[in-house]
Amino acid sequence: MNLSVVIPAYNERDNIIGTVEELLSVVGKIPDIDTVQIIVVDDHSSDNTFDVVSRMYDPRIACLRFSRRSGSHTALRAGIRETNGDAVLCISADGQDDPRCLEEMLARWRNGDNIIWALRHDRNKESALIRLPAQIFYKTLFWLAGSGQRQVDLSRADFYLLDRTVVDAINSCRERNTSLFGLIAWLGFKQGFVYYDRRQRVSGSSKWNFRSRILLAKDWIVAFSGVPLRIASSVGILTAVSGICYAIFVVVNKLFFGNPVPGWTSLIVLVLILSGVQLTILGIIGEYLWRNLDEARSRPLFFIEKRTGHKDDSVPFVMESGVAKKERSLS
Repeated sequence: MNLSVVIPAYNERDNIIGTVEELLSVVGKIPDIDTVQIIVVDDHSSDNTFDVVSRMYDPRIACLRFSRRSGSHTALRAGIRETNGDAVLCISADGQDDPRCLEEMLARWRNGDNIIWALRHDRNKESALIRLPAQIFYKTLFWLAGSGQRQVDLSRADFYLLDRTVVDAINSCRERNTSLFGLIAWLGFKQGFVYYDRRQRVSGSSKWNFRSRILLAKDWIVAFSGVPLRIASSVGILTAVSGICYAIFVVVNKLFFGNPVPGWTSLIVLVLILSGVQLTILGIIGEYLWRNLDEARSRPLFFIEKRTGHKDDSVPFVMESGVAKKERSLS
């Protein structure tokens, strides 16, 4: 079989060579693999990650560099579109993911699994402030999206192997605002998993911070679920009904008991509550409207500033309708 590997990288010049060399070593020990293609996607690093990869001078290794930082999920989608293997392994550049479980993943693939996740044995070494929110996060997302893939604990998932049919399905989805993890889980197909022990980062620090997690959660929820809009509608109806009930209470209290409600305090509290609810609902609607506007523009998801293996690296590559095309001047 032919294997493709996609590695997103951002400021990983100290780790990328070791990661690629270990991958090649592991692949070389698996007799079923005839050819391997490794695609490193440089997410507009501020170090010389692209130059480090390009100087490896190995025909099996290619590198793409984005013209602007677009995130690891976009980098993965860009690399996936460039692959030609029967199966595609998506793995990080920092050396924490252990590729030695690849043979076990391929065994699951040969047995009919279309998507094979590599799950950590446990996350006990991590702080509870990171571990517990991650578990709650993924359970909530699966509930909101109505996904049937709850048997795979994605809070422990780090890298994965995709069958060519899954790759083609991903490439057919052209939406800009989405989560790749969410898209893979949403696609369905037969999914399995293997376990591995996550290693310590060799050099540098993780680029995956709290802000990245929040943005991922927002993109996943908005891309795959309309539940927030339904919740907003329910809250609006409940608030309106509560307002009507309160108005009836005020009138009855005044007419039959002669006890008018004190004015300023109750009025301000009511205004603040109603204003907060309205602004929250408007914010939720705005998130969906913004994504509709962004999709309607149909701008390319990313631009490739340069790549290895091309004489003219200055001409950017644009992803349009799932096909890589060079930009040409109008003259």
